[in-house]
Amino acid sequence: MDWNLAITRNREALQRMVSALFALITSARLGGADFMIPRSVWRTVLLILRPAESAMRRLIVIAARDLQPICVKPRAANFANLARTNTPRQPAFRLIDPLRDTPFDEDNAALWGKEFVSDDASLPDQPTCILDTPMNAERLHNRLRALRHALAHIDKQARRLARWYGQRDVALKANQPHRLSPIRPGLPSGWRVRPIHEIDQTLRECHRLARDLANAPNTS
Repeated sequence: MDWNLAITRNREALQRMVSALFALITSARLGGADFMIPRSVWRTVLLILRPAESAMRRLIVIAARDLQPICVKPRAANFANLARTNTPRQPAFRLIDPLRDTPFDEDNAALWGKEFVSDDASLPDQPTCILDTPMNAERLHNRLRALRHALAHIDKQARRLARWYGQRDVALKANQPHRLSPIRPGLPSGWRVRPIHEIDQTLRECHRLARDLANAPNTS
């Protein structure tokens, strides 16, 4: 299996989709100081972003296939240097699958009322006036930034994952609870039974590749 070719092909597909999402969210931004967009646009972005994040996590697992777990000692945060800089910090991409699906976004679940799990693009019926109400998209935008950065620096993300593996091994040796794998059991977050977008096929391929890697006799 040519893992590098598989990474390159799916990485390029994700980069195209992320660029399109940035263009969509930027063009839909409403005036004002806050990052507000119509709720219908927010929902459209999230329908693509969640499976894109899941696909990216699987590409990182593949990219880290030959790395040994890295054990590092925790360093004290240097808040003095952080306070002196005015440069916005780059949001960190989430390496670990969420264990449980929530309605589209953990941070905005309450906006849709009680929780539900959706296999496709269907949503509870909402009046048009609600779908067009402004929503703060700052968190959504930061998730897109984190995904774009991860795509541009996949080797760096693989080393981050190797450090996570190191932390896992230390915790397990100490009989402390810890996730065994960054990939959750079952289907990934954002999986849809009926594909509606290119991202659904990309997620399917990335999930299959990560599963094949896990089942390979020699992954070192």
